[in-house]
Amino acid sequence: MFRVSIVLLAVGLVLVLANASAQQLRIKQLHTLHKWSNLSLGQDEGSNSHFLPVDLDIEYGDEGRHRTFLTIPRLSTGTPFTLATVAAADNKVLENPRLEPYPSLEWHQSANNCSGITSAIRTYIDECWRLWVVDSGQVNSLQLCAPQILIFDLVKDALVQRTMLAPHMYTPSVSIFTAMVVDLAESKCLGGRAYIADAWGYGLIVFDALTDKSWRIEHESMQPSLGVRRFGNAHAGIFTVSLSPRHAAERFLYFHTLNSFYEIALPLHVVNNESIWRQQPSSKAISKHFRVLGTRGTQCESEVMDSGGNLYCSLISLGALISWNEHSNYTADDIRAVAYNPLQLKFVTGLKINLNSKGENELWALSSEPNLFVGGSLKEDAIKFQIVGCRTADLLANRPCTVGAAQL
Repeated sequence: MFRVSIVLLAVGLVLVLANASAQQLRIKQLHTLHKWSNLSLGQDEGSNSHFLPVDLDIEYGDEGRHRTFLTIPRLSTGTPFTLATVAAADNKVLENPRLEPYPSLEWHQSANNCSGITSAIRTYIDECWRLWVVDSGQVNSLQLCAPQILIFDLVKDALVQRTMLAPHMYTPSVSIFTAMVVDLAESKCLGGRAYIADAWGYGLIVFDALTDKSWRIEHESMQPSLGVRRFGNAHAGIFTVSLSPRHAAERFLYFHTLNSFYEIALPLHVVNNESIWRQQPSSKAISKHFRVLGTRGTQCESEVMDSGGNLYCSLISLGALISWNEHSNYTADDIRAVAYNPLQLKFVTGLKINLNSKGENELWALSSEPNLFVGGSLKEDAIKFQIVGCRTADLLANRPCTVGAAQL
């Protein structure tokens, strides 16, 4: 099995990168916003190895002013805060900028105080200047509080909505939320729908902020049983979630499991039909909606879609970023390698499209040393985490990377 998996991975890499070779792919230098050899949360430097950021977001203000958010799930009760921003005074600091708790330290005072934030894991900034946060409620897999979704007004830095997930929406100490995307197409700034991938619970959670209701979708394609399972965590199911642009004539929700070579599409109107999923439909009745687009021939980690319908995905352990347009076939001829940089694209746990001050799409990645996630260690001065980005227009046109955050 191991040799077969090696062959399949090699074939996939050849298909993607050989096609990229025809595009004269070279090392692409992404813009590095921040990097950390010592990610400190205000405690002893020796404890920083317990802090593993997993998600990011960039909020732009006027004239390129920006704010950087990080989630740092609690691996122990010694983590002083779990949702952070780069200190405003360190916005231009490249290495080891200071982090501050968001929205304030009071929200993070006690890990088992369920009125605060227990363990922030995923974020999303919508077009209405709101920050959506998924709090797993776990500390090192111990379920101390129910998972919750919080929405903050980024203008006032104040909470505007908070919802605890019902017990049937998750599995305590098992559910791990690896991606979230928010859609405002129907409710605009009055609400919005969040789509959350539960990788270890093998399901998708849909949360409607306007009605304060949620429902869960499960299907065999969300389990770690479709495609190759040798590489990565053999227990990880649905790992990503992306949406077609709002202006698309027909919209889809896209996802893949960490262990699969396949990309799956599900009509968004089916996902949004709560009544279908409340009835617990049979697998046969719903399987017709789940469409396998094709195979990459290799595994992807995080993915995100821009406003032009281009789906980006980081290739596991290959230092590459690929893109595919949803109006094309999902084949090696249609999947493009838009960036290759093994020093900057390592283990990408967070991949986002944020709008800069000019309304342009920028892709940002939180890239980490993979050894840190399997209990390994690095030299004290080694770069452990970095935030890198590029305008999507630059990626697609193979131009040098520019970002609004560098133009101040």
